[in-house]
Amino acid sequence: MRIEEIKYVGKESNSLEEVDAGLVHSPENVYTIYTDPRFDEWQTKILPALRRVPLQLLVNLSGMARRTIIEIHAERSRPHRKNQEQLAAIVRKLNM
Repeated sequence: MRIEEIKYVGKESNSLEEVDAGLVHSPENVYTIYTDPRFDEWQTKILPALRRVPLQLLVNLSGMARRTIIEIHAERSRPHRKNQEQLAAIVRKLNM
């Protein structure tokens, strides 16, 4: 077994008993989830996979500047959500 993701749930979740009893069907309506950017999907899955893709291929497929990709690889820059989604789609397409 392998842990895929860590989620922090707020202690202000007052209806936990209702979720456990099945009275509330969607836990998302009850839980307050806090993400730690050090352990999000971008850091744990996408970025390591991007580092395995040749730089020039990423530049060609993404349309981003070579310097931008280098900065992302080196973790000196974190792309905006739209670019994160685009890079994640490239990783999935390449089965990395």
